[in-house]
Amino acid sequence: MMGATTTSLRLPNDVRDVYDTLVSATGRSRNDLMVEALRLVGERQLHEIALVQEGQRQLRAGQGIPFARLLAELRADGILPDDEEMDRDADTDRASA
Repeated sequence: MMGATTTSLRLPNDVRDVYDTLVSATGRSRNDLMVEALRLVGERQLHEIALVQEGQRQLRAGQGIPFARLLAELRADGILPDDEEMDRDADTDRASA
């Protein structure tokens, strides 16, 4: 069994409500749900940092790619929205302001 550490945090009411709903819907404990969420977010952020560091290494080695190609690859991978989606989001933001 893995070791565990107890910690505390201030949980905004809206976040608590989300987890209360998840607890009711899944039958899982709030602790299990939050540990899973923290693990997933932490792993994603570590992966993103590794990608940035690899990109920096490639740039230092002269292996960079043109910016337009980078944007196209990020859009193809679903990391960035396409231009039309960004335009729709910007129009929605302006209309709600």
